[in-house]
Amino acid sequence: MIKDFEKLDDGSTLSADVCIIGAGAAGIAIAREFLGTQYTAVTLESGGLNPEAETQRLYDSEVVGLPHLGVHNGRARVFGGTTTLWGGQALRFDAFDLRERSWVPYSGWPISRAELDPYYERADRVLQLGAYIPYAELCASFGIEPPAFDSSKLYMVCSQWSPKPNFNRTYRDDLKNSHNVSVLLHANVTAIVTNKAATTVERVDFRTVGGKRGKAVARAYVICCGGIETARLLLASDRIEPYGVGNRTDLVGRYFQEHLHIRYGNLLGASRKHLQGLFESFYQNGLKYFPLVTLSERQQIEKQVLKIHGAASFDNSTCSGIAAVKSLYKTIVAKTYHDSKELRRLVRNAFMDSGELFRLAYRFYVQKRAGTSKIGPISFGAQCETAPNPNSRVMLAESRDQLGMRRVRLDWRLGDLERHTASEYIKTIAGEFARLGLGVFDSKELADLDDLSKWVEMTHDSAHHMGTARMNENPQMGVVDVNCRVHGIANLYIGSSAVFPTSSCSNPTLTILALCLRIADRLKQTF
Repeated sequence: MIKDFEKLDDGSTLSADVCIIGAGAAGIAIAREFLGTQYTAVTLESGGLNPEAETQRLYDSEVVGLPHLGVHNGRARVFGGTTTLWGGQALRFDAFDLRERSWVPYSGWPISRAELDPYYERADRVLQLGAYIPYAELCASFGIEPPAFDSSKLYMVCSQWSPKPNFNRTYRDDLKNSHNVSVLLHANVTAIVTNKAATTVERVDFRTVGGKRGKAVARAYVICCGGIETARLLLASDRIEPYGVGNRTDLVGRYFQEHLHIRYGNLLGASRKHLQGLFESFYQNGLKYFPLVTLSERQQIEKQVLKIHGAASFDNSTCSGIAAVKSLYKTIVAKTYHDSKELRRLVRNAFMDSGELFRLAYRFYVQKRAGTSKIGPISFGAQCETAPNPNSRVMLAESRDQLGMRRVRLDWRLGDLERHTASEYIKTIAGEFARLGLGVFDSKELADLDDLSKWVEMTHDSAHHMGTARMNENPQMGVVDVNCRVHGIANLYIGSSAVFPTSSCSNPTLTILALCLRIADRLKQTF
């Protein structure tokens, strides 16, 4: 069932076997594991069923390190969380990504890819993904010869995209119709309250923006917030532990990681049509497959760099019909047009090149490929892992939000390892593209990657917040253990990208889901 705390009595107390904090991808995935079981679960969600400006303002934060847009634009305080924002891209971490690498400080997961595999398979089902199809097989089925990259340097993979990525829509009815699992909206958790020894959680306190207060009591608690808000809640829960729950070793909030997005300059002398055949998305069995060029393990070891992958980007010419259609669509959705005359002008521009629009429709509906304009610049975008850094961190500011909680103070930092990775990757791409006659990159822009101040200007965050409550078997080195249970606290778990020791370069949601399904199994075993 789904209830709204604003419609319940002040001072309400909820009881359940499991209390889940947050109804995003992680929280909903765990809640669904208890549907129809002998156990009860309550999920506390800060937002409502639809976005609300007042609730969203609870995310207002101070940024003192590198600029970070995702701290505000990449989070959603609403039922469904950031699944209401994302496109659904999913790709598993490789076994190599989880291993300790001597050149990557603080690297190494205490669990292996083999341990995650059965949970990855279940996470695929949560996202309604089908069997994975390798890039080479997709090329063969579409009659395309894949690029003959030197396999010791580069290889191709494809991410899959969920056909139903918005959990607000996909799983709302499952929870609404449940008799043993409930969701409470507008229940902003403000404190995790432990016993005096800080060895077990006794309750969590929550309240509405308007001041109504409640509490939840359970046998086990799972924090299913993002990498930023998880750290904030732990740090703010300082009633018993002066530095916050789970923070006796001053690790909560540290090692904040992001996926660094890098946009490289124009690719010159390339056959646009040929590259579109190699790198535009495939559609097979109702799923989207997005090709990615990945740096090999051997190259990572030899060059001592981080994990990174990327893809060609086919930008639209400003005079193309597809650019006009996109402009029309965005204008209608945002309702930024002022009168019917302006709307007619936008429609006229959108259909000024009917041949181009027909070609794109044919490519999508008949050829089952993504459609991009036949003219326009070609660039290359990459997503890069960032190294764990204890000084890159989430802290608490002195200012407070409407709930009285201290706001986030984010200090995001990058080092030379990220710059070195970005440089080596594009140089490898440039070398292989030139060798295969696929195009060349501007040599001046490549040189800019060796300039620390210039390369940072080529980058931005990806709104993937990770690492702030890292997993490690040693309580002196991690916040949670191999089961994602907070060290020293018997009944508190964290289901979030906050527990990632390192972050690979794949979108984190699939791995978050795998870890959360693993937590759900653990809870059922311990009850």
